[in-house]
Amino acid sequence: MLNYSKWVKSAVLSAIVCIFPLPSIAASFLETEKPIMEIKDEHRRAEAWGTCAAAYDLMSLVQAEASPAYSKQMSDKSNGAVLALYMDYFMGMPSEADSSQISARVKMAEVLSESIPETQLTAMMAAGEQSQYSEEWLNSISRTLELCLSNLDEQQQLIDLWRTMYASGMFE
Repeated sequence: MLNYSKWVKSAVLSAIVCIFPLPSIAASFLETEKPIMEIKDEHRRAEAWGTCAAAYDLMSLVQAEASPAYSKQMSDKSNGAVLALYMDYFMGMPSEADSSQISARVKMAEVLSESIPETQLTAMMAAGEQSQYSEEWLNSISRTLELCLSNLDEQQQLIDLWRTMYASGMFE
C-alpha cells in the first residue's frame, strides 16, 4: 500500500509535471493525439471525453490542498468534459430518430457520462499504483492533460449547444 509521504511526493511531482509541458512523445491515456471531434467512432469519442474528465478530476484531487482555486478550475473542466461527452453522444443519433430513439439516446448518454469518467479515473489510478507512481506515469498524466486542454474549444462548443438545447426545453 502506498504510504502518505510517497503519495505526497507523487502529488508534488504531478503538479510539477503539469506546470512544465512535456514533449509530445510522452505516452497518454488517450488513444490518439488528434482532436477528439476528429475521432470517427462515437464510442471512442465518448471514451476520450471521459478520459479528459478523469484526468481533470485527478488533478483536482491532487491540487485540492495546495491550490484550491486551481483544484476547483480542474473540477469545472471535468464537469465540462462530462457534458461534452453527453452532448457528443446525444448528437450522434440519426436525424430521423423518433421520440423513443431520442429517449434511449438520452438515457445512454447519461449512463456513459457517469460510467466512463469513473472507469477511466480508476484505470489511471491503477496504472499509477502498478508503476508506483513512476515518472512515466506522471508523464502520461501530464500528456493526457495537455491533449485534453487542446480540446477546450470543442468542449465549450458542446457545452454551449447543451445550454441552447436545454433552454429550448429539449431535455425535459
